[in-house]
Amino acid sequence: MTRLQARTPSSTLRNAAQSLLLLCLLAASFSLVAAHGSGHDDDEDSIPLAEECNATGVDNWNRGLQIGAIFIIMSVAGTGVFTPIISRYVSWFKFSSTVVDIGKYFGAGVIIATALIHMLNEATEHFGDPCIGDRLGGYEGWSFCIAMLAIFAMHLMETLLHSHAAKCAARKTAHPPSFDGNPEDGNIKAAQSTTSVNHSTPAPTYDAGVEHAHHDHTTTPNCHTHGISFITDDSEQARLHVSTLVLEVGIALHSVIIGMSLAVSSGSSFKSLLAALCFHQFFEGVALGSRLSSLKYKKHAFMFASINAAFFMFSTPLGQIIGIGIRESYAPRSSASLLTQGVLDSLSAGILLYSGIVNFLVEEFSSSAFRNGSKVYKLSRFASMYLGAALMALIGKWA
Repeated sequence: MTRLQARTPSSTLRNAAQSLLLLCLLAASFSLVAAHGSGHDDDEDSIPLAEECNATGVDNWNRGLQIGAIFIIMSVAGTGVFTPIISRYVSWFKFSSTVVDIGKYFGAGVIIATALIHMLNEATEHFGDPCIGDRLGGYEGWSFCIAMLAIFAMHLMETLLHSHAAKCAARKTAHPPSFDGNPEDGNIKAAQSTTSVNHSTPAPTYDAGVEHAHHDHTTTPNCHTHGISFITDDSEQARLHVSTLVLEVGIALHSVIIGMSLAVSSGSSFKSLLAALCFHQFFEGVALGSRLSSLKYKKHAFMFASINAAFFMFSTPLGQIIGIGIRESYAPRSSASLLTQGVLDSLSAGILLYSGIVNFLVEEFSSSAFRNGSKVYKLSRFASMYLGAALMALIGKWA
């Protein structure tokens, strides 16, 4: 009896362990069978028919609404981008600088949210569409990889442009030109005063660095005609011109893509996308227009700023016109269309993300105006940017 009682605990534990192992094996077997059966059905359901992937045309497409949308988007984008510019250069159309500045930070939040919530998310959906099949080798990070390459490309281009602009500004500082007439820019007036002794020939110098700059100046005259120095001699302004140019290129490419998407949509998706784009284009235009209005030019400043603003204003309508032209032959779920949209959306996401973070977050929040501002000034700018990002992220629920 004692021997039996001594064996009872170990035998009980052994039996419990065996029972638990058996239950685990049964549960695993049942899960495998269930997963195999349901997975087979899901695979059959998830694989679209060839007709569905290659179907062309857009159902319930309304030509009148699409044409009207071109002028709606153009008006909204133009209002957003031209308001800060006109406010600066037209005396009777002055807006409060605080309102324009807050709108700029709000637009920065819109740009960053657009890159992450809209473009990058849509690119991932395009690359993951079953109609693409195994053409991408099962790699799931294509959208992020292409966006990363776009960021590196933008950084390289901006670095090269900054280097070229700095060299041009250094050469013009070492050898200031003479000026006739009435220059418009204050920097040119200062240069005129420094060369008032002899307008025809700069004073001789024997500094090695200046002599080297003079050699570069004479051997590379393209710095004056093809570089960014035809706009400004100030190296800081040259840097701002380059960063603004990079920002505008990224926004324009993205605008063309979303214009094409709007032109090939229909029904309720068209209406929700149009409303989202109106909100997006207006505040994105305000952000870009604020940057354009802050740039300095040697002459014709309003004309140069207006040309850049018009470039943005017509970018989305250009995409809409392209989309309308290809609507009948457009196959939205063909592998070629999905891959094209995925690549373009990824590139746009990378460009906008770089522009929003580098050209807005880094530059604007490190500017002297922000650093020297009051607590209310800083809090209002932070709140404006966060609000813009939050609203654009919320719109991603519908468009």
